[in-house]
Amino acid sequence: MSLSKKLKELRDKQNWSQETLATMMNMHRSTVSRYETGKAIPNYQTVIRFAEVYHVEKEYLVEELDQLLPNVEAPGFVLKENPEDPDIGLIMKLMEQEPELKRALVDLSLIGPRRRSFYADGIVNFIKLDKRHKDKM
Repeated sequence: MSLSKKLKELRDKQNWSQETLATMMNMHRSTVSRYETGKAIPNYQTVIRFAEVYHVEKEYLVEELDQLLPNVEAPGFVLKENPEDPDIGLIMKLMEQEPELKRALVDLSLIGPRRRSFYADGIVNFIKLDKRHKDKM
């Protein structure tokens, strides 16, 4: 059974409306609808939260999510650059050292372009701010 069908079935078993679930999950009702119709894929943190709200084992939902998301371990998923580029080596090392960052970047790649741009700008600005403060010390 697909993740979207599982989410809808779990909500129906509780006899909750999408609005009720959305309030519990702190998200908009339309987001719940998109997850239940398969038009959007929730990130890992959201799936874990669904499992907590529904009181089901997280593996019940996560295993479906693993099939929907791209295989980030597959060679070439992250890199479309020249593998000789020294920056790519640094990025690969960072991804190995910071698995949460890697997951966050995969989640970032799955959201819409305007929101992705917003978050990317935020990351860039935080790093610039950190460099400015570091240089002043």
